[in-house]
Amino acid sequence: MTSTPQHAFHGGASFDAIGSDFADLARRHSIVDADVLDAWYDPAPGVLETLRENLPWLVKTSPPTHGDGLRAAIAQRHGLSTQNVILGGGTSALMYLTFPRIVRPGDTVAILDPMYGEYRHLFEHVLGARVVGCELAEARGFRPDPAAIAAKVRESGASLLVLVNPNSPTGVVLDSAELRQLLAGLPATTRVWIDETYIDFVPFVPTAEPFVVSDARLIIAKSMSKFFALSGLRVGYLCADAKLIAELEPWNPPWSAGLLAQCAAVRALQEYEWYRERAAETQAVRDEVAAAIDAIPGLRTFPSVTNFLLFATERVPAAELVQRCRDQGVFVRDCGSLSPRFGARFVRTAIKTREQNQRIVSALAAASR
Repeated sequence: MTSTPQHAFHGGASFDAIGSDFADLARRHSIVDADVLDAWYDPAPGVLETLRENLPWLVKTSPPTHGDGLRAAIAQRHGLSTQNVILGGGTSALMYLTFPRIVRPGDTVAILDPMYGEYRHLFEHVLGARVVGCELAEARGFRPDPAAIAAKVRESGASLLVLVNPNSPTGVVLDSAELRQLLAGLPATTRVWIDETYIDFVPFVPTAEPFVVSDARLIIAKSMSKFFALSGLRVGYLCADAKLIAELEPWNPPWSAGLLAQCAAVRALQEYEWYRERAAETQAVRDEVAAAIDAIPGLRTFPSVTNFLLFATERVPAAELVQRCRDQGVFVRDCGSLSPRFGARFVRTAIKTREQNQRIVSALAAASR
């Protein structure tokens, strides 16, 4: 008898080498933590300066109870009201806040397959929903087909469709025209959750946040971890119809985002153009890494618009390849847990600094022999 898993499996095995007791943080310099998708760059200088100058006060002081200043800064960016915004300790906390209130046991939920694994875990093992996968074809480079996804939702009777856009672990994005096509093909009663954790890495696809004003079906989840380099502070937000936000508000605990997180996030939004420059650098470096991996016999990358790459391994099974890399101090992600369709063939790596990327490529080349 197989027991129900209490938690979804994630990356972060690199902390096995660093030590989760934090006894010797210098160990972090000896490894490359490319199994998680944290930014390769530090937060913007203005963010770090504010935190350094005020660190003792920020650490010891209680934050604004409901993050009104940060909510206002988020709303102002896209012409929303603060009534369209709610904060949380990263998108994971917001998932666990929202889905129990809009998904009942036995409801049908449609998700992309493959996709970030926390969603399937939450729906199947925590909420008892029926999950329908909208399969993304390897032959298409895992590119979503709006018409096929809409047809699957209609056929299944799903009350909720969940997208990660750009998708993880595939790195592929639905552009604005494709998203509008998808929304037009969905039933009026189907809610749509779009996780836009990586959208700001894509210069040619704007956020869907403004759409929540005109389409009450939409819920846009935003993490400030990756693009804004704030993973350790755990801050995220939802944009949605004001009625849904009002329904969630009583269930969102006070101080759901700490003072360090709120202050850093406000400053980060003010430094957006600096981060855009880092995104352009990320694109250039990602393409270099993709070319280097493709030059390794038995490995083949898929196009990506994000700060990570998915690649197929044809000679060495994914789990073995990942372990061989770990033996060299390089941590990459076996994608087998994200979808049974991946089997033992797919691995994902984050884009890191050029020096770290050289270590990743060298480790993969040695592990692939």
